Amino acid sequence: MNVSFDIPVKLVDKVEILLERVPYLSESILGITYCKDKQVVELILNEIGMNSGQLNELRESYQDLCSSLENTRVIKERVVKSNLIPVNRKQWEFNENKYEYPCFMDEYDITLMEGLDSEFTKIAINHGAVKREYPSVLSKHNMTRNQYHIHFPQNIFGVTSVPHEYEAINNFRNKTQTESYDESFKYNGDILQPCICYHCYEELQGMTLLEGKILTGKGKCFRHEIEWRKDNFRRNEFSMREIVIIGQESMVVDMRNQILENVWGLFESFGLKGRISTATDPFFFSQDLKTKGTYQMMSNAKYELLVTTSNGKEVSIASFNYCQDMLCSKYEIKGRDEVALHSGCVAFGIDRWKEALIDVHGREFNKWNEIDIMRGILL
Repeated sequence: MNVSFDIPVKLVDKVEILLERVPYLSESILGITYCKDKQVVELILNEIGMNSGQLNELRESYQDLCSSLENTRVIKERVVKSNLIPVNRKQWEFNENKYEYPCFMDEYDITLMEGLDSEFTKIAINHGAVKREYPSVLSKHNMTRNQYHIHFPQNIFGVTSVPHEYEAINNFRNKTQTESYDESFKYNGDILQPCICYHCYEELQGMTLLEGKILTGKGKCFRHEIEWRKDNFRRNEFSMREIVIIGQESMVVDMRNQILENVWGLFESFGLKGRISTATDPFFFSQDLKTKGTYQMMSNAKYELLVTTSNGKEVSIASFNYCQDMLCSKYEIKGRDEVALHSGCVAFGIDRWKEALIDVHGREFNKWNEIDIMRGILL
């Protein structure tokens, strides 16, 4: 079933913002296409369970979304690094051939991932970082501090469990026989981590630091992606390496920018093509986009490294973020003057780097010998 919604005149120059949020209106949406000539967005819907009442609800949700975005300010991104020949970017479209990615990584994938993380770790250590390993779960207490779930609820995976009570355990066992055990789980507020950095802040919570602190950690991260948007780059579960910088403003900004230069050099040495541009986090609600998103674009608080694949698709594979004193204030991390410190972080999507390299160089080890740095990470 296909339905078309008109794009309001006030949103014609903000269509990317609108299209990014339309897929979250309903689980029944299987894909979208954008017709620039007619200024309509066409939704591909699952006909099963979609009645006229639900269709009207979807239409109302779309209108509410449009209304909320009408006064959103669009600030043009600024490209700070690029090795691309200018081309027109692809518009939104629905690919009916759903991508089926393997449910495991083979030896080639693993070797490449390990080699890449080794390079990212070298960059971190060269800038004075100390290594950490954290759990894959963020506690409810930590979430209350960082408020990620408030700004990005579309990404959350909650952690449930069977209560440690005889009756609950027995009921769960009985219900598993009929595969209807969902209601037996209990949620206590913990989530699977969508990123690593909040563990670093929690470690330093309430501390007074006499000098800057740099931590680096790697782990599995989890984000609730829309099913039809998943591919070999975008997945629910992925590996991330982060470098978290905490200190005075000048130290944080300078180090963030130094690491950006190091990463761009690494990117080009791999033979990859792309750009680094100003960006915003994927805030879901318009009020966050108007305030925090606008600030990020105007103040150069966030840069993203976007790789361009062989089929012209742009994918973010790293980000370089400056958070001012926002997170240190929330976690009560102060300097010698008892004032909240500033912080920033650099994040690497290791799986995405791996896929970008495979996209360019293939899956044969012998082809990589032509690139000195790649020969090094595969040893």
